[in-house]
Amino acid sequence: LSFRSLGRHRLKDVPDPEQLFQLVGPDLPDAFPPLRTLGGATLPALHHRLVGRGSDLSAINALLTRPDVRLVTIAGPGGAGKSRLALEIAGAAAVERQVHLVGLAPISDPDLVPAAIARAVGVRESPGHALIDAVGDALAGTGTLLVLDNLEHLPTAAEHVRRLLDRAADVTLLTTSRVPLRLSGEHVVPLGALPIDDASELFAELAAARGVVLQKEALPSVREICRRLDGLPLAIELVAARLVVLPPAQILQALDQGLALEMEGPIDLPERQRTLRATIEWSYRLLTDRQRELHEALAVFAGGCTLADAQVIAGSGPRFLADLESLVALSLLRSDVWDGEVRLSMLETVRSHAVSRLESDGRFEELRMRHAERFLQLAAQAEEELSGPRQSDWLARVESELDNIRAALDWCLSSGRVEEALRAVSALGRFWRAHGHVREARRWLSMGLALANDLPDDVRADALWTAARQATAQGDFDNAVPLLEEAAATFRLLGRSRQAAFALSELGWVVLERGETDEAESLCRDALALADESGDARARSGALRVLSDVFAARDDLSQAIALQEEALALRRTLGDPLLVSDATYHLGVSLFRRGEIDKAREAFEESLALARGLGEESQQAAALFMLAELDLLAGELDRAETQVLESLAVYTRIENDRDRAECLVVLAGIATAKKSFEQAARLLGAADALRGDAPLDVYEAPVLERVLPELEVALGEDRLARLRAEGARLGAATSLREVVPVGSEE
Repeated sequence: LSFRSLGRHRLKDVPDPEQLFQLVGPDLPDAFPPLRTLGGATLPALHHRLVGRGSDLSAINALLTRPDVRLVTIAGPGGAGKSRLALEIAGAAAVERQVHLVGLAPISDPDLVPAAIARAVGVRESPGHALIDAVGDALAGTGTLLVLDNLEHLPTAAEHVRRLLDRAADVTLLTTSRVPLRLSGEHVVPLGALPIDDASELFAELAAARGVVLQKEALPSVREICRRLDGLPLAIELVAARLVVLPPAQILQALDQGLALEMEGPIDLPERQRTLRATIEWSYRLLTDRQRELHEALAVFAGGCTLADAQVIAGSGPRFLADLESLVALSLLRSDVWDGEVRLSMLETVRSHAVSRLESDGRFEELRMRHAERFLQLAAQAEEELSGPRQSDWLARVESELDNIRAALDWCLSSGRVEEALRAVSALGRFWRAHGHVREARRWLSMGLALANDLPDDVRADALWTAARQATAQGDFDNAVPLLEEAAATFRLLGRSRQAAFALSELGWVVLERGETDEAESLCRDALALADESGDARARSGALRVLSDVFAARDDLSQAIALQEEALALRRTLGDPLLVSDATYHLGVSLFRRGEIDKAREAFEESLALARGLGEESQQAAALFMLAELDLLAGELDRAETQVLESLAVYTRIENDRDRAECLVVLAGIATAKKSFEQAARLLGAADALRGDAPLDVYEAPVLERVLPELEVALGEDRLARLRAEGARLGAATSLREVVPVGSEE
């Protein structure tokens, strides 16, 4: 036996050419059809596995197998991996058909495109015969897949593509471009960024290729790096090249300093791809001066903008929409439709490049001022809308513009316009609580009040009131009390009876939580008088609602329910679903305590439905907690656990330790019912630590009365105490990671 050399051939899924041999010997077949390898394809070697593009591969391959599809364009931003995806498709196709790759990035003259294609397929120019026609004639009947890579900077080359398709009826073209060719019959496959999981996997593979093994503790930094890089494969490749000298945490610091645009990749990359800046500049050179100016102006928006905002800030003219279309076509701008409205945005890497250009020519500060003024106006408008019939729409709108609002507040504070910043934060008071941004609101208010000099009394009072409301949402009553006292006093001095009533009602609720029922009643009576003086039904309903809690605390549930029903009736007339959700919740609590379980459940379910419709997290958490209590009593343990864990997640996120403790007590009740006694004991200990010196409330006491005797029998008093102390050591560190799913220990 011997071996006959068949030469070096490229094989599917093998990056480099391999030497192939045929086994030769007596009685062995000697004649075989030509090898089905990639040897005839003009394709470069692939240096790493394609990650995260399975669905794109499937979609494009499905198109290329259809006889009616002749032209497919992979379109997307620079660095998205269009060329790499095209190579993967071409490599797989080369096993079945003839494939030629034509790299057009170095070509600057569209008239040279036919020559580049001819060179790749081996066609020579002949006198009196158009070269693109000669290429078509040569390829006709071959079923070739022709890959034209990087067409975006050669717009008139589309005519050559059209002629080639007309000339060779069985040739299929796969092109890559930052813009579609806009030819009849073109099928465009948009290629976006990689999802974070896939981007992180790519980062890890590139690291391994450089001999760097990423440790588990580095993974959060890797995910944040990939998020900052918009999941762009090219950006990830450029940054991963730094791993030989910098660990992920230090790379993240470099990104904070804006160095991503300058990081260089491998020297065998095309020059336009060796830095992110070069990649973006490649697209910039395709713009007119007017389009560049528009693109840079749009970079002032953080997190995107509506079409209307773009027109106000970036200016509009007769070519505005056409220029936007060009920016979108070049993938320098993204256009999406949210709730029927066009929203424009940029990849963060592209935005960083535009901002650096704005800063270098001195235009950024003026644009930031106009941007801030626009979103301060939005905040002022939102204040009224967040209490009206369009409440749900406006909560969603403010959430969608939160990054822009943050940028506006940051500019105001850094520019000495502190009063305007505080007015805006106060105007959005309802939003901060409703959507769980409580800690952020407190931070803005703290910074603003610390920077302020000679604030007008009304601005200071509104800021104090808003800060107090955020503090109570976190159960931080110690800080809330002085804020509420000063706010109420200032509102009274200013003759703002309505606001004073709100502040006194809130203060009444806080002191009631501390067990001071008489003081709470006095404050609520004062609040009622001020509400009636102002004639404001909203303020009156708030005072009635807190006063009902006073009577509930005294076990006068009939009077409590009567006041709650009066408050609820008032709130239903106001067209404010958030207030109705709050009122139905508190009515449900009193009904629950009076043993009217079905009516209580109905009230909690209405409260939850309203809160979910608004995206109001704190109210959802409260209703879910009470529904979990009802399900625990009914023996619906799995449903109770699901609901209380959802509630706990909200309270953990907004850092409300008092309510987290209540959730852990209910989880302990569920664990006890499932015979997970040790876990129940630890949960009670963690709840003790979170509760601190605060007394048990009406939600916890009934659960403890049922659970503790059973735990004492199951564990013994000494073991129960040890496990409870162990749970207490977790204390404030307790999070969803420690609250494992409750299961039986039997």
